[in-house]
Amino acid sequence: MLSVLVKAMSTPAERTSSPQLRPARLWFAASHLLAMLQQEFFAHWRATLRGFDLDEVHDLRVASRRLREGLALFAPLLPEKKVARLSRRVKRLTILLGELRNVDEALVFFSGLTEAEPGAAPAATDDLLRTLSKEREATQKAVTRSLARFGAGKLEVELAGLAEQLNPFKPHEVDPFMGIGPYAAGALEERVKLVEELFPAALHEEDAVAQHRLRIAFKKLRYRLEILAPLLEGTGSAGCLSPSDQLRRVLKRYQDLLGKLHDLDVFAEMVQERVAPGTGREELLQVLAQRRTELYASFEQARHEQPIAPLASQVSVELRLPNR
Repeated sequence: MLSVLVKAMSTPAERTSSPQLRPARLWFAASHLLAMLQQEFFAHWRATLRGFDLDEVHDLRVASRRLREGLALFAPLLPEKKVARLSRRVKRLTILLGELRNVDEALVFFSGLTEAEPGAAPAATDDLLRTLSKEREATQKAVTRSLARFGAGKLEVELAGLAEQLNPFKPHEVDPFMGIGPYAAGALEERVKLVEELFPAALHEEDAVAQHRLRIAFKKLRYRLEILAPLLEGTGSAGCLSPSDQLRRVLKRYQDLLGKLHDLDVFAEMVQERVAPGTGREELLQVLAQRRTELYASFEQARHEQPIAPLASQVSVELRLPNR
């Protein structure tokens, strides 16, 4: 009888409307939000297989990162070993698609470079584009083969099975019957704290490693906020963005800037590996270095104009309000 009750309690979360999540218990809201992330992931999976469109590849990578962040967010309620194993499998897909995404982004960047940067060694750029186009074809074939062996059907079944294992009557690290709001606020504050810890090292312009770590931290914070967004619907006043919407805009600005910085670092490695010295390599690297300097200045400007702590505190307050 108890098993029937638990199954009945664990399945309807997928059909629950967002406003009903505000006063929900942690286990119920977690079941609903994880189901949403799984649906998003497999919808983009199927769309990517249909044509390997650049945007769909990017969307699938984002969905895989969001799914992993969701697993991390609700890990205290789930079987530890199973969550770790599933997260590793999804991460392998993230990395796999990253190879294709990097080539695609490089093709877009260097295709526009010949017109926008007349001093960027057009002949070397054209040679690089031809090389990258061939690599794109080879990479897509390799990714297609890997995706065929990935076992998405099995992964989908295993992820769906997590809902049945989200049993509120089993021992957990946290109280599954606590409100989702206070739990969400604490989880968000964890990610904000990590960003604040990593920020100082990233303020050294030459420290690309520190900036990469900060970029990942910003991504995880943004994804966590987006996962929790259904709990914050309707919190803004008429004609004004809510604190959560404002925070999402700020996080996107940081993530875009740090992402473009990272792309330039990847593009510089591509030039060093694929363009011979004395054939335009130095000119291309100089253009990339100049772009990076300009982007870093924009990053510094964002830090002064839009600190995240005040907005994050407001969002935490909203999440902790009764019946949210």
